[in-house]
Amino acid sequence: MTLLSKTLFCLLLCLIAVSTGQSTDSNADRILGRWLFPKKQTCVEIYRENGLYFGRMAQISGSCQASYGDISNKVVLTNLSYANNGWSGGTMVHPTSGMKFSVDMKMSNANTLIATVYKGMRMFSKELILTRQQPAS
Repeated sequence: MTLLSKTLFCLLLCLIAVSTGQSTDSNADRILGRWLFPKKQTCVEIYRENGLYFGRMAQISGSCQASYGDISNKVVLTNLSYANNGWSGGTMVHPTSGMKFSVDMKMSNANTLIATVYKGMRMFSKELILTRQQPAS
């Protein structure tokens, strides 16, 4: 194999790897946006940073603010990574106590995100169903 054909072969492999990564990123980025917690008065905004996903408190209800104080923009989800059609390996941090829980997430449809939160063993978990916050019209 000549040097030119080796170089072209390596470039082709790199192009395939990059294009495969881009399709995965678009699937992974489905989680981006604002998600309402089950009581629908508080939402978290999920964003991507350095290939991992994080969430910060974006909208706080009056009753939530009375219970927890001003937790606007407080980061409550950290280090979620995307693989096998879900986000895992992350941590959910209680906004006032600082207690940390493991969290895995998956989407059941474009507007429903299921978060499984657990401490220690996954068999003792709680499922939260978040709904996508629709943009104001």
